[in-house]
Amino acid sequence: MYDFIPSKSWFWYVFVQVGINLLGGDFTHLQVTLLIVLEFVGIGVSSYVVVSKLTKSQQTAFVASLLSLICCFFMEINFLEPEAPIAILAIWALFFLSKNTNINWFLGGIFLGIAMTFKSIAMFYVAGAGLFLFYECFFMKNSSFWQITQKGTLILLGFALPLLLSIAYFHQLNRLEQHIYWSYIYPFGSYPAHTLFLKKLFIKTFWFILLTILSIILALCTKEKNKFWGNTVFMLSLFFGVVSLASLMKSQASHYFYPAAPFFSIMIAMVYHHYSKFYEQNLNRVYFGFGALAIMVLVVTFITRKDVVQRLLKIEDFAIEKTYEQTVNRNLKPGDKALLIDFGTLFYFHSHQYPNVPFINTEMQTSDYVKKHTNVYEKSLQDTSMKLVIFGFREAVIDDSTKVNTPENKIALGKLRKELAKNFTVETDSVLFIKLWHRKSSK
Repeated sequence: MYDFIPSKSWFWYVFVQVGINLLGGDFTHLQVTLLIVLEFVGIGVSSYVVVSKLTKSQQTAFVASLLSLICCFFMEINFLEPEAPIAILAIWALFFLSKNTNINWFLGGIFLGIAMTFKSIAMFYVAGAGLFLFYECFFMKNSSFWQITQKGTLILLGFALPLLLSIAYFHQLNRLEQHIYWSYIYPFGSYPAHTLFLKKLFIKTFWFILLTILSIILALCTKEKNKFWGNTVFMLSLFFGVVSLASLMKSQASHYFYPAAPFFSIMIAMVYHHYSKFYEQNLNRVYFGFGALAIMVLVVTFITRKDVVQRLLKIEDFAIEKTYEQTVNRNLKPGDKALLIDFGTLFYFHSHQYPNVPFINTEMQTSDYVKKHTNVYEKSLQDTSMKLVIFGFREAVIDDSTKVNTPENKIALGKLRKELAKNFTVETDSVLFIKLWHRKSSK
């Protein structure tokens, strides 16, 4: 899959393939779900163990772990997303950095470097750690400038180690330019900024944002301010969380919020543990209020949106997926190629076919590729082994709504339509009612 325009860093693809192999070797719904569940277990266990060791409080560890897992369902981690292993690695990086010795800052850097090989957003954790060092030197006054310089150098060296090994590996494969572009240049430079998902993000994460803000206010209001603002674990979690939110400036897909969630959860749990000792009786009333509110929300949802409840209770049989497979494969012989533009990822996945272009969907990464290769569709269709094209039965035309009307995409799609009209005939599938373009028989 890494050959078809990688949208994440390379180790994510290795992780998924190894995980699937260990679970039986085929991408079925059960195996993908099991892999997601294993990620959940990793997040929950890592958060509990690390927070328990750092705070010496099982209550704090339990609350932090529980919140991190609840956030998974509001931040798209119930899909197979790289933010889950990144979170696990960053939680363990927090464990080493909180020990606050030179060697541990180097080890923490290595963990964050490995996280970077999953997805480039891990770089923000290093920036957060850098801000903490300045805070420690000039506000906490626990370290001298020379001491934070040493620790800062060591975390950068640890962070660079996995990345340099990756560069050496891709240099050996003669794919260094591709690796550098998709791992570093594209995510930070070429990935288009947009606000398509801003409203949805706010709706899904409002409860957690509110909890985080409330915890910060309560931490500011306590007489024992040093318990939080002079606490290495609390402040590292704060800087990790806040700085990792920088990725939301590019896109507000809710999984972009998750890199902050485990660390804000730690802060919330620490504040909760502190205040729970003083307001135990009042907290019981709060629990009752939250319980009553949850019941009310469920009742209102059941009355007004029964379809939502039914979605949660319905067990899919996925019978339609056999039709996806058959629709593609009955039109191909061994050695034939297919260009599946409409819902391409879905059809490629089920048919086990691969295109003669370096992408399997027409998302933002492909728009970036098309910008420099406007003849990519035309060249694909000029290959006589290209026998089947699925294109033209959906309103969106391509997946990337942010670039559908750019000059490059218009040129590329114009060439595609011209080549289809020239060398292909079209039929409407009788089951899926989609347009299937077949290569004309040679005379």
